[in-house]
Amino acid sequence: MAERINVLYVIWSLQTGGAERVVADLARSLDRSRFRALVCCLNFKGRLAEELEREGIPVFALGKRPKLDPVLLVRLARLMRRERVDVVHTHLWTSSLWGRLAAVLAGVRVKVVTEHNLDTWRRGWHFLADRVLGRFTDHWIFVSREVEGFYRRHLALPEDRCLVVHNGIDLAPFRVPVDAGSVRERMGLSRQAWVAGVIGRLDERKGHRYFLEAIRCLAKREPGLHGVIVGEGREGAALALQRTALGLEERVRLVGYWPSLVEALAAIDLFVLPSLMEGHPLAVLEAMAAGKPVVATRVGGNPEAVEDGVTGLLVPPRDAEALAGAIGSLAHDPRRAARMGEEARGRLGQRFSLEAAVQANQEVYLRHYERKGSGVAHAG
Repeated sequence: MAERINVLYVIWSLQTGGAERVVADLARSLDRSRFRALVCCLNFKGRLAEELEREGIPVFALGKRPKLDPVLLVRLARLMRRERVDVVHTHLWTSSLWGRLAAVLAGVRVKVVTEHNLDTWRRGWHFLADRVLGRFTDHWIFVSREVEGFYRRHLALPEDRCLVVHNGIDLAPFRVPVDAGSVRERMGLSRQAWVAGVIGRLDERKGHRYFLEAIRCLAKREPGLHGVIVGEGREGAALALQRTALGLEERVRLVGYWPSLVEALAAIDLFVLPSLMEGHPLAVLEAMAAGKPVVATRVGGNPEAVEDGVTGLLVPPRDAEALAGAIGSLAHDPRRAARMGEEARGRLGQRFSLEAAVQANQEVYLRHYERKGSGVAHAG
């Protein structure tokens, strides 16, 4: 095999989540004639690691201890030297902090950061650390224009080292036929119901509670409408209590973790994303790939993915009545909803392909690798 550039992705874990799936997709989709992908999880591996390892992509887990962990820094730098890493590409705050520090310590040639979210929780010292490490950062990649604007305002980043790369989706899994009726039965849903669903991590900022309130608002007006929440996370118990308090046990199913995203999307008629904040959610793109209309909040990169009135509907965040109105309008007009879903599927491949996202990342790696001198690449 020809000489290749070693690219190490650094992330907290490869447990199922948007940023984690982006890393997994990048690692498995790089041009293997030019690049060798490796992944380092600062804490534990997670579900997606098994898939990558089956495909021959090395995944390392370092078991980071809480808060400051100088031993982690040493172990991560040693890993980079041992694997002769040429490019370090970090994702999410903790990984970007430790990953860049280790890359500087190990003398890694190229350092790239992807920002996935509008991290409004960051305080002054977070941005100070980013500014200091920015001196050693070759490029920032942002998943949406909204995310780019947020960080450029806070960090005064140079335009020539910033790039927006929208997340991309592999359409192949969504072309495989699925028996939606069978999936519904296994989920405890009626085959005849019109189902609105939220699929993803159960986290407070995902706004599931507003979805439950919206279904409660619609319970009498739309008797054929049912809801489903698919996913696991720390909000699971709170959502179960809220469902009971609202009297929705017979109208909303909480199915927990579901191993097949394609199956979960096949089981619903409408995808709902009631998030309070977002970067550029893969979940919306996956719903579009499955041909589902989307009702989403007008936050972060959602308006860059959902064309209001064409591929779905956008509503304000934290507004259960507005969410209910959008869901109810499509439940009341299933033909309109189906047209939006087909329009979403058709536009997805033009705007949000995985191939385009991978190519854009590869070009960043090559540009800075070649700019700093080719040195000695590594045998595959």
